[in-house]
Amino acid sequence: MRDPYLILAIDEAADDAAVEAAYLQGIKRCPPERDPERFEALRRAYEALRTHRDRIAYELFHTDPPEPADILDKAAPLGAPGRPDATLFAALLRGDP
Repeated sequence: MRDPYLILAIDEAADDAAVEAAYLQGIKRCPPERDPERFEALRRAYEALRTHRDRIAYELFHTDPPEPADILDKAAPLGAPGRPDATLFAALLRGDP
């Protein structure tokens, strides 16, 4: 699973209200009729971070390594000039020329 903090575009110090506001804003941008895959990612991210207790459990017990897209989003957020696309970044991680 991708990093839920990046999916919801929130800081790791966000409170419950900020998590819910980010989720509702994400639903407005990507309703399930228009983009069901992105909506499911938003829903899973919100369920992982819904309450303070859920966020602590995520920090303590989430052991999956970051996905290439997560590394790319942290290194160069959307809108940054000169950002490589995800396929190029994945190829670079694999060591392809």
